[in-house]
Amino acid sequence: MKKSSSPIAQFAATVLGKPLYPYQAEVAEAILTSILARQGRIFTVMMARQSGKNQLSAVLEAFLLMFMSQGTIVKAAPTLNPQIINSRLRLLSLLDTPYTRDCIWQSEGHIVGLAPYPQPKLVRTHAGPRVMFFSAGLTSNVVGATADILLEIDEAQDVAREKYERDFRPMAATCNATTVLYGTAWSDTTLLAQQRAANLELERLTGQRQHFEYNWHTLAALNPAYHSFVGQEIARLGEDHPAIQTQYLLHPINGAGYFLNALQRTQLQGTHCWQETPEEAEYYIAGMDVAGEDRANPELSLMTQKHHANTRRDSTVLSIGHVRYNELNLPIIEVVHQEWWTGVPYMQQYARTLTMMDLWGIRALAIDATGLGAGLASLLVERFGAERVIPFVFSRSSKSRLAYQLLALLNNNRFKLYSSVDAPQEISAECWQQLRSARYSLPGSDLLNFYVDPADGHDDFLCSLALLPEALHVLKAPAASTLVRPERFYAEEGYF
Repeated sequence: MKKSSSPIAQFAATVLGKPLYPYQAEVAEAILTSILARQGRIFTVMMARQSGKNQLSAVLEAFLLMFMSQGTIVKAAPTLNPQIINSRLRLLSLLDTPYTRDCIWQSEGHIVGLAPYPQPKLVRTHAGPRVMFFSAGLTSNVVGATADILLEIDEAQDVAREKYERDFRPMAATCNATTVLYGTAWSDTTLLAQQRAANLELERLTGQRQHFEYNWHTLAALNPAYHSFVGQEIARLGEDHPAIQTQYLLHPINGAGYFLNALQRTQLQGTHCWQETPEEAEYYIAGMDVAGEDRANPELSLMTQKHHANTRRDSTVLSIGHVRYNELNLPIIEVVHQEWWTGVPYMQQYARTLTMMDLWGIRALAIDATGLGAGLASLLVERFGAERVIPFVFSRSSKSRLAYQLLALLNNNRFKLYSSVDAPQEISAECWQQLRSARYSLPGSDLLNFYVDPADGHDDFLCSLALLPEALHVLKAPAASTLVRPERFYAEEGYF
């Protein structure tokens, strides 16, 4: 891609001091051509994370404010805070130049404009072009604005199509204004993905290019630091990770697939033994998924209830992991024991958890504190303190964080499940059934959900395992001597 010498590229480099990469200038030139010729095109622009999408938008806005005599640009994003606020601040920062800083005016917190230049210092006539910033959230009220220069939708993969079609697209009608949808890939049903498909079909039929797409390789070829960073992320998460596929490779994900692929399940299978009791001087943590309390039949034993009760009943699962550290002093979790309680009253669950905490010397317990689990978590916090018990409330964002943490450990070969050879067969079989059945969905941009379809069973073992990395946050890596045990190590190697 040749270095651009277009007016907007020169403006960005010489006036704003923010040079554009050639691929950014390529997009800007196409958009400007449509604006100046009143062509009213709808562009889709997809760039890998940190490839300069926001800078491109801000430079384009600054250029139009500087050289258009009048008119309005409408900029929208899914949220007011932080996305729209950051967009406004980014534009103001770009306009802080000797040529423009005395001409900037602001109104009502969401409008930025330039008064005709030159102006006496501190004079604000509120004339000239302007940018109006709006939230594109479903409940936002934006009726009445007109985009007679440009309509921009940032992070368009997160904007509802009905909101765009009803409230924003009509803003471009009066002057046949150009529209730009910016974003990255997510699912193939988003506003951005559907407009991308339409633009690619238009290009196939007419040769008219209205879709611009640059995955991480584009910037990596120009920026060694970026190449190194993304390469490390791919090594850490794996190329099949949803974040890598969508944010860096720009591949949309079609529907929900399996949460763990065959390689990840293979890496999860450890060779260490199931333990009924702890080993001396080892670090143990635990993750606990809490089920609702059932009224047990007093005529049946607990074991009989477990196997003959309603098979759709949830269970409480406590997973215990041994923590050791590798040569880089990074933690490795080896799951060594699991408890499976079905239909057990909360006070009995509480008593059993006390026993397990004391028996295993558990350093940190991450416990599901969502809904009815909040009471049990509160009792355990009161008994052991916030240093050892971490209540975890499941939400879309918090569960997504669990998913990313678990996948990162798995892909780095730092999360292992006990060998099934010596483990209780019913526990091992149920755990692996859930791991094989686990699926993922994409409830929002950058959000990853994991679950087991009710038709396939439960997810209590899965959630319990996913909570284990959360317990790592309160641990500090011990001194090297406690990790390696030098005397024994060197004696075995013949040094002593």
